[in-house]
Amino acid sequence: MSPGPQGTALGVDFGTSHTIAVVRRADGSVRPLLFDGAPLMPSAVCADSEGGLLVGRDAVHAGRRHPERFEPNPKRLIDRPSTLLGSREYPVPDLIAAVLDAVADECRRVVGVPSQVTLTVPAEWGPARRQVVEDAAARSGLGRVRLVPEPVAAATYYAEALKHRTAVGSSIVVYDLGAGTFDASVVRRTETGFETVALDGRNDLGGLDIDAALIEHLGGVYGDREGWKRLVDPTTIEERRFFREFQEEVRGAKERLSRHQQSDIAIPLLDVEAHLTRTELEQIARPHLEQTIRVTLAVVRAAGLNLADSAGVFLVGGASRMPLVATMLHRELGVAPTVLDQPEVVVAEGSVLWTQSEAATLPLQRPFTPAAAPARPAPSPLTPQAAPGLVFPQRTEPQPQYRPPGQHTPPEPRTVSPPGSPPQQTLPPRTALADTPPLAVSGDTPEPPETDADRLRRKKIGRRLLAGFIAVDLLIVAALAWYFNRDTTADDFDADAGGTATSFIPDWSEAEAGTLLSVIEGAHGDTVMALTPAETIDGPMLFSGGNDGMIRQWALDSGELVDEFDLATGVQALWPATSSDGWEIVVAIGSEDEPYVWTPETADFTGAGLPEMVDEGAEIQYARTGSVDGHAALGVLNESEFELYDLEEQVTVARYPIPSGYGYPRFYASADGVSTNLAAVTSAQEVDVVDGLTGEPWGLNMTAGDDTLVTAAFGVVYYWGTPYAMLYDESGYLYFWDMDSQTPALSPIEYGSTDDEYHYEMVDTAHGMSLLCLDTWNSAQAVSVDTGDVVYFEPDGGEVAKLVDVTVDGTQYAATGDSNGNIQFWSLGL
Repeated sequence: MSPGPQGTALGVDFGTSHTIAVVRRADGSVRPLLFDGAPLMPSAVCADSEGGLLVGRDAVHAGRRHPERFEPNPKRLIDRPSTLLGSREYPVPDLIAAVLDAVADECRRVVGVPSQVTLTVPAEWGPARRQVVEDAAARSGLGRVRLVPEPVAAATYYAEALKHRTAVGSSIVVYDLGAGTFDASVVRRTETGFETVALDGRNDLGGLDIDAALIEHLGGVYGDREGWKRLVDPTTIEERRFFREFQEEVRGAKERLSRHQQSDIAIPLLDVEAHLTRTELEQIARPHLEQTIRVTLAVVRAAGLNLADSAGVFLVGGASRMPLVATMLHRELGVAPTVLDQPEVVVAEGSVLWTQSEAATLPLQRPFTPAAAPARPAPSPLTPQAAPGLVFPQRTEPQPQYRPPGQHTPPEPRTVSPPGSPPQQTLPPRTALADTPPLAVSGDTPEPPETDADRLRRKKIGRRLLAGFIAVDLLIVAALAWYFNRDTTADDFDADAGGTATSFIPDWSEAEAGTLLSVIEGAHGDTVMALTPAETIDGPMLFSGGNDGMIRQWALDSGELVDEFDLATGVQALWPATSSDGWEIVVAIGSEDEPYVWTPETADFTGAGLPEMVDEGAEIQYARTGSVDGHAALGVLNESEFELYDLEEQVTVARYPIPSGYGYPRFYASADGVSTNLAAVTSAQEVDVVDGLTGEPWGLNMTAGDDTLVTAAFGVVYYWGTPYAMLYDESGYLYFWDMDSQTPALSPIEYGSTDDEYHYEMVDTAHGMSLLCLDTWNSAQAVSVDTGDVVYFEPDGGEVAKLVDVTVDGTQYAATGDSNGNIQFWSLGL
């Protein structure tokens, strides 16, 4: 393959858990490489039956079946000459080379052979470790590389990509907490770039060590049970497979606890689901994080740095996403750190920016000659277990569908700013943990440790709805018009419906699934058109919208009617969202598709401007809340066009036509809320993703094996924030894809008519993972995707018009709104 254009550059961050690669094209644009549709590739390797090495997600999948051949973190073996995979010894440089070779292959496919390649390494690595990496790169398709210290790359990103003012002589504190290592550095700006003036780190401290501490904590609870010793000290292939699954469960729970107050962990061999709270995680992680704080303080002192005069504190590395990290740093340093939604990509992108700034002025130590890719065994195809008529992985236990490490990989982040807008500011994370002080944007003065926002976050419990499209997601295309026609419009809005709302007596006791627990009688004077839960500073709330034109706010813990709002024009729908300052807000859509936003600061619904499509009078067929650049956003869609509207800035940030040949487009957000995209069905009956900010198809071609599906309907639902695409085949089966990992998931299940069933989202019930469903006979139910068992919610009197789930004290319940204006709450048997 011929070299790429002059000026192309590749930056690679070979990490403990993931490898990220970023390409700078000749036109100066910088974009991450995508591996299986995602920018984070697992650094894992797995030996195949012929002695070759699978890498990335292929390795993760193969490692589940052959854990004895699997190495998830080859970077941790950097000081070893070799390691045993199965029955064969492999040199560690060969493992690293295999991972880097996959990067080289993808780079050549996308832009050709780059003219410059940089590879980041920990700043404290000595010549021996650096030589291992250089040798591995040389024998891979990368050839000769320039090594860049990770803190220098991070500082370059901080200054160049985030546009933070860093004058010559100013310093940046880089806090880098990855999966396997921790580094603290003070990096100073020079006339030619950045240099590290003080650093320290720990090679035995990272996210994996917090995972190990969580396992030890669980051992204190379940260690005396039959099977625990075999699980954590495996001796057979099967036991090692179970232990690998357990490690993935623990890691997934840790990540979810950055967004929710609690999470469950399925423990193999013990056949139990452990319950873990955010408070427990923070108690377990705090001793480890305290070590990182001590190292950081020592580095700052060694550099003689006055933090008040510094250019800022920058958090990078995947494990730094834990909001407790920012909380502790803020309290100890007195400076609000800069936190990004996806800190994993910072170092890789910073390395290519470094080549553009400092490296361009320096000579290479040796001539750079891109090497051709050496021959290596092709990865063996991995065939999932077969479902009837199609190829799909089968679920064998009624438990949440957790993703293994490396599967939680949102698409590449982008910054979209309207023309003439100021440079991007660093916004606080949308998933701040309890007791997290608000993080200041660049130039802000840190707030006192205890604020209203802190108290709000401390009180939040249960499900934390994503800053993404996780509101009720109707899927039926044939009956889509029916659904929107039954919502309030200017023609059918009944402003004189009347009705007097009263408080209710909440009952959140344990009960058999399907049991009616509480009722708000006469919540509205006419049909309840919209329901959405929200966590507020005063506890969990439920917002309801009626055909009487009123929106009412109910306190779920006390049963009180807190407030009521009259939009005058009526209300079509209500959705939750999360603002850039971490508040959970509520978005209402009026009868003319105009958005209104309720915030804790105003405690009222105020107008949020008009998306361009709404302002132009376009027919809106689909709308949901979402996020863009950390701001609450609204997406609107019709058959031919999509628009993403920033509700906080009140500007359109993306608008484009739906790609030709793509049908049934539906919005979805990644589980961490970073990316907002469309899932759609191609003319070849394959599921693909359309980039939410550019409108470009990814070309994922997610198929169902050799058989051809015929789409009857398509949609997206969420299970604890993880998006699942659902395709209704005309054969009567419903198929699922995990959109975070872009892989088939769950088992196909039977469905009735697409004209009759409306699936909302997934919840936990006494029968396991279940779909909330409302049909045209106004029957509300939860259908288990594991067993097919059904929980019915059967109100007396009025027909059910709305179905959602709410969380109180960490437990999920179903809530229905009916044609008589009543709201009823139902047990899910949990």
